[in-house]
Amino acid sequence: MHDSKGVSVEALPPGVEVEDLNKAAGSDILVLAVPVQRMEALLKQLAPLLAMRKTPALVLDVASVKARPVALMRDLLPPQTEIIGTHPLFGPQSGKDGIAGFPIALCPVRVGPESLTCVRSFLSGKLGLKVIDVDPEEHDRLMAYVQGLTHLISRAVGEMPLPHTELATAAYRRFLDMRGNLAGDSWDLFVTIERENPFAPDVRRQLREKLEEIEQRLNSGGR
Repeated sequence: MHDSKGVSVEALPPGVEVEDLNKAAGSDILVLAVPVQRMEALLKQLAPLLAMRKTPALVLDVASVKARPVALMRDLLPPQTEIIGTHPLFGPQSGKDGIAGFPIALCPVRVGPESLTCVRSFLSGKLGLKVIDVDPEEHDRLMAYVQGLTHLISRAVGEMPLPHTELATAAYRRFLDMRGNLAGDSWDLFVTIERENPFAPDVRRQLREKLEEIEQRLNSGGR
Protein backbone atom coordinates (compact mmCIF):
# COMPACT_ATOMS: atom_id res chain seq x y z
CA MET A 1 0.00 0.00 0.00
CA HIS A 2 1.00 3.66 -0.42
CA ASP A 3 0.00 6.48 1.93
CA SER A 4 1.15 10.03 1.17
CA LYS A 5 0.85 10.93 4.85
CA GLY A 6 2.91 7.98 5.98
CA VAL A 7 1.72 5.12 8.12
CA SER A 8 3.22 3.24 11.03
CA VAL A 9 4.45 -0.21 10.01
CA GLU A 10 3.33 -1.51 13.41
CA ALA A 11 -0.26 -0.50 12.61
CA LEU A 12 -0.43 -2.56 9.41
CA PRO A 13 -2.10 -5.98 9.23
CA PRO A 14 0.20 -8.97 8.60
CA GLY A 15 1.33 -9.23 4.99
CA VAL A 16 0.74 -5.55 4.16
CA GLU A 17 3.77 -3.51 3.14
CA VAL A 18 4.26 0.21 2.59
CA GLU A 19 5.56 1.19 -0.85
CA ASP A 20 6.36 4.45 -2.62
CA LEU A 21 3.96 5.60 -5.33
CA ASN A 22 6.18 4.41 -8.19
CA LYS A 23 6.23 0.85 -6.90
CA ALA A 24 2.55 0.88 -5.96
CA ALA A 25 1.72 1.95 -9.54
CA GLY A 26 3.34 -1.25 -10.76
CA SER A 27 0.59 -3.35 -9.17
CA ASP A 28 -1.92 -5.00 -11.48
CA ILE A 29 -4.83 -3.66 -9.38
CA LEU A 30 -4.86 -0.26 -7.68
CA VAL A 31 -7.57 0.71 -5.19
CA LEU A 32 -7.80 4.46 -4.61
CA ALA A 33 -8.98 5.18 -1.07
CA VAL A 34 -8.58 8.97 -0.89
CA PRO A 35 -10.97 11.89 -0.37
CA VAL A 36 -12.46 13.08 -3.63
CA GLN A 37 -10.97 16.52 -2.95
CA ARG A 38 -7.49 15.01 -3.34
CA MET A 39 -8.20 12.57 -6.15
CA GLU A 40 -7.36 14.83 -9.10
CA ALA A 41 -3.85 15.50 -7.80
CA LEU A 42 -3.26 11.79 -7.17
CA LEU A 43 -4.50 10.79 -10.63
CA LYS A 44 -2.18 13.31 -12.26
CA GLN A 45 0.71 11.70 -10.40
CA LEU A 46 -0.41 8.20 -11.36
CA ALA A 47 -1.17 8.85 -15.04
CA PRO A 48 2.43 8.95 -16.37
CA LEU A 49 3.39 5.95 -14.23
CA LEU A 50 0.49 3.90 -15.59
CA ALA A 51 1.21 5.02 -19.15
CA MET A 52 4.68 3.43 -18.96
CA ARG A 53 3.34 0.00 -18.03
CA LYS A 54 3.69 -2.84 -20.51
CA THR A 55 0.38 -4.32 -19.37
CA PRO A 56 -2.67 -2.23 -18.40
CA ALA A 57 -3.57 -1.81 -14.76
CA LEU A 58 -7.05 -2.00 -13.26
CA VAL A 59 -7.90 1.06 -11.14
CA LEU A 60 -10.84 1.14 -8.73
CA ASP A 61 -11.95 3.84 -6.32
CA VAL A 62 -14.03 3.51 -3.15
CA ALA A 63 -15.31 7.08 -2.83
CA SER A 64 -18.72 7.85 -1.34
CA VAL A 65 -19.76 9.74 -4.48
CA LYS A 66 -19.32 8.43 -7.98
CA ALA A 67 -19.98 10.96 -10.76
CA ARG A 68 -16.90 13.14 -10.19
CA PRO A 69 -14.42 10.35 -9.36
CA VAL A 70 -15.52 8.38 -12.42
CA ALA A 71 -15.17 11.44 -14.65
CA LEU A 72 -11.72 12.24 -13.22
CA MET A 73 -10.45 8.68 -13.71
CA ARG A 74 -11.83 8.49 -17.24
CA ASP A 75 -10.36 11.87 -18.22
CA LEU A 76 -6.97 11.70 -16.52
CA LEU A 77 -5.84 8.07 -16.66
CA PRO A 78 -4.29 6.57 -19.82
CA PRO A 79 -6.80 5.06 -22.27
CA GLN A 80 -5.39 1.56 -21.79
CA THR A 81 -6.05 1.68 -18.04
CA GLU A 82 -9.14 -0.25 -16.94
CA ILE A 83 -11.44 1.65 -14.58
CA ILE A 84 -14.22 0.63 -12.20
CA GLY A 85 -15.95 2.88 -9.68
CA THR A 86 -17.14 1.28 -6.45
CA HIS A 87 -18.78 2.41 -3.23
CA PRO A 88 -18.78 -0.05 -0.32
CA LEU A 89 -21.98 0.78 1.59
CA PHE A 90 -20.64 0.00 5.04
CA GLY A 91 -17.98 1.33 7.36
CA PRO A 92 -15.87 0.41 10.38
CA GLN A 93 -18.83 0.50 12.74
CA SER A 94 -21.44 -1.27 10.64
CA GLY A 95 -18.92 -3.81 9.37
CA LYS A 96 -17.08 -4.51 12.61
CA ASP A 97 -18.68 -7.95 12.97
CA GLY A 98 -18.23 -8.91 9.30
CA ILE A 99 -19.23 -7.47 5.93
CA ALA A 100 -20.92 -10.46 4.26
CA GLY A 101 -24.33 -9.44 2.94
CA PHE A 102 -23.60 -5.72 2.82
CA PRO A 103 -24.17 -3.92 -0.52
CA ILE A 104 -21.47 -2.43 -2.72
CA ALA A 105 -22.24 -0.13 -5.66
CA LEU A 106 -20.44 -1.01 -8.89
CA CYS A 107 -19.92 1.44 -11.76
CA PRO A 108 -18.00 -0.18 -14.64
CA VAL A 109 -16.37 2.65 -16.58
CA ARG A 110 -13.76 1.25 -18.96
CA VAL A 111 -13.06 -2.41 -18.33
CA GLY A 112 -12.86 -5.68 -20.24
CA PRO A 113 -15.27 -8.54 -19.54
CA GLU A 114 -12.56 -10.74 -18.00
CA SER A 115 -11.48 -8.14 -15.45
CA LEU A 116 -15.06 -7.23 -14.64
CA THR A 117 -15.99 -10.87 -14.06
CA CYS A 118 -12.99 -11.31 -11.73
CA VAL A 119 -13.96 -8.24 -9.70
CA ARG A 120 -17.58 -9.35 -9.43
CA SER A 121 -16.49 -12.83 -8.37
CA PHE A 122 -14.16 -11.48 -5.69
CA LEU A 123 -16.72 -9.05 -4.28
CA SER A 124 -19.67 -11.45 -4.23
CA GLY A 125 -17.92 -14.80 -3.83
CA LYS A 126 -14.86 -14.06 -1.69
CA LEU A 127 -16.23 -11.16 0.36
CA GLY A 128 -19.90 -12.14 0.27
CA LEU A 129 -21.05 -8.65 -0.70
CA LYS A 130 -24.25 -7.82 -2.59
CA VAL A 131 -23.04 -6.24 -5.85
CA ILE A 132 -25.38 -3.56 -7.23
CA ASP A 133 -24.74 -2.12 -10.69
CA VAL A 134 -25.68 1.55 -10.87
CA ASP A 135 -25.08 4.58 -13.06
CA PRO A 136 -22.76 7.11 -11.33
CA GLU A 137 -25.29 9.95 -11.54
CA GLU A 138 -28.15 7.79 -10.24
CA HIS A 139 -25.88 6.62 -7.42
CA ASP A 140 -25.22 10.21 -6.35
CA ARG A 141 -28.90 11.18 -6.60
CA LEU A 142 -29.86 8.37 -4.23
CA MET A 143 -26.86 8.87 -1.91
CA ALA A 144 -27.86 12.49 -1.39
CA TYR A 145 -30.68 11.04 0.75
CA VAL A 146 -29.13 7.77 1.93
CA GLN A 147 -25.89 9.37 3.14
CA GLY A 148 -26.21 13.12 2.70
CA LEU A 149 -29.30 13.39 4.88
CA THR A 150 -28.30 10.87 7.55
CA HIS A 151 -24.74 12.19 7.91
CA LEU A 152 -25.98 15.79 8.11
CA ILE A 153 -28.46 15.00 10.87
CA SER A 154 -26.01 12.76 12.72
CA ARG A 155 -23.27 15.39 12.50
CA ALA A 156 -25.63 18.03 13.91
CA VAL A 157 -27.02 15.95 16.78
CA GLY A 158 -23.53 14.60 17.45
CA GLU A 159 -22.64 18.10 18.63
CA MET A 160 -25.67 18.24 20.95
CA PRO A 161 -25.57 16.92 24.55
CA LEU A 162 -28.09 14.12 23.99
CA PRO A 163 -28.79 12.30 27.28
CA HIS A 164 -28.51 8.56 27.81
CA THR A 165 -31.47 7.72 30.00
CA GLU A 166 -33.54 4.78 31.20
CA LEU A 167 -36.54 6.70 29.91
CA ALA A 168 -35.35 6.28 26.31
CA THR A 169 -37.89 4.91 23.87
CA ALA A 170 -36.96 2.35 21.22
CA ALA A 171 -37.02 5.11 18.59
CA TYR A 172 -34.67 7.29 20.66
CA ARG A 173 -32.27 4.38 21.19
CA ARG A 174 -32.19 3.79 17.42
CA PHE A 175 -31.51 7.51 17.00
CA LEU A 176 -28.55 7.27 19.38
CA ASP A 177 -27.33 4.17 17.55
CA MET A 178 -27.38 6.04 14.24
CA ARG A 179 -25.37 8.87 15.77
CA GLY A 180 -22.93 6.35 17.26
CA ASN A 181 -22.47 4.51 13.95
CA LEU A 182 -21.32 7.70 12.27
CA ALA A 183 -19.45 9.27 15.18
CA GLY A 184 -16.07 7.96 14.05
CA ASP A 185 -16.36 9.20 10.47
CA SER A 186 -13.80 11.82 9.47
CA TRP A 187 -14.54 15.40 8.50
CA ASP A 188 -13.03 14.64 5.07
CA LEU A 189 -15.66 11.95 4.52
CA PHE A 190 -18.43 14.31 5.62
CA VAL A 191 -17.15 16.99 3.23
CA THR A 192 -17.07 14.47 0.39
CA ILE A 193 -20.64 13.37 1.05
CA GLU A 194 -22.02 16.90 1.34
CA ARG A 195 -19.89 18.96 -1.08
CA GLU A 196 -18.89 16.51 -3.78
CA ASN A 197 -22.38 15.14 -4.37
CA PRO A 198 -24.15 17.52 -6.79
CA PHE A 199 -27.56 16.49 -5.45
CA ALA A 200 -26.79 17.00 -1.74
CA PRO A 201 -27.41 20.79 -1.63
CA ASP A 202 -31.00 20.31 -2.79
CA VAL A 203 -31.62 17.67 -0.13
CA ARG A 204 -30.23 20.01 2.54
CA ARG A 205 -32.51 22.74 1.21
CA GLN A 206 -35.52 20.43 1.45
CA LEU A 207 -34.66 19.62 5.07
CA ARG A 208 -34.27 23.30 6.02
CA GLU A 209 -37.58 24.18 4.40
CA LYS A 210 -39.42 21.35 6.15
CA LEU A 211 -37.95 22.25 9.54
CA GLU A 212 -38.97 25.88 9.05
CA GLU A 213 -42.43 24.83 7.89
CA ILE A 214 -42.97 22.60 10.93
CA GLU A 215 -41.68 25.33 13.28
CA GLN A 216 -44.13 27.83 11.77
CA ARG A 217 -47.02 25.37 12.12
CA LEU A 218 -46.11 24.73 15.75
CA ASN A 219 -45.93 28.44 16.53
CA SER A 220 -49.19 29.21 14.76
CA GLY A 221 -51.09 26.30 16.29
CA GLY A 222 -51.80 24.90 12.85
CA ARG A 223 -51.52 21.30 11.66
